[in-house]
Amino acid sequence: MPETASVARCVVRRNDELLVEERVDPQAGRRDYAPPGRRIPEDSDPETAVRAEFEDVLGVTLGDLSVLGTFEDTLLYEGDVDDAWLYSEEGFTLYNPETGETDRLCWLHLDDFRKYGETLRPAGLLDAL
Repeated sequence: MPETASVARCVVRRNDELLVEERVDPQAGRRDYAPPGRRIPEDSDPETAVRAEFEDVLGVTLGDLSVLGTFEDTLLYEGDVDDAWLYSEEGFTLYNPETGETDRLCWLHLDDFRKYGETLRPAGLLDAL
C-alpha cells in the first residue's frame, strides 16, 4: 500500500455510469460524489478494506479488482460486483443505525461530471477514467 493512501475506494461501472456515494458539505453548501470505500484500518490492507465496505454496507461481493492508482490520499480500484441486483437499481439510501446517518448511492453518467459540472472525488479520478 502506498504510504500516503489512508482510504480505499472502488470504481464500479454500469456502461458509462459510475456507482457513487453522494456527499454533502452543509457548511459549504456543496455536494460531491466519490466511489464507495472506507478508511484503511492500520491492521488491514486496502483491498480487504474496500471489499469489507461493499460487503458490510451494500451486502455485495466484489469480483476481481485492478488498481487504478493513488489519488490524493485514496487508493482506487476498479472492479465488478458479483450481485446483479445492484446494476438494476438507480439509487438507494442506506441507513446506519449506529450513527443515525444516511448515505445516498446512485449511478451517475460520466457526462454528469465532464459536461454538467458535478464533482467527482478524489481529484484526478475523472481524468483517469
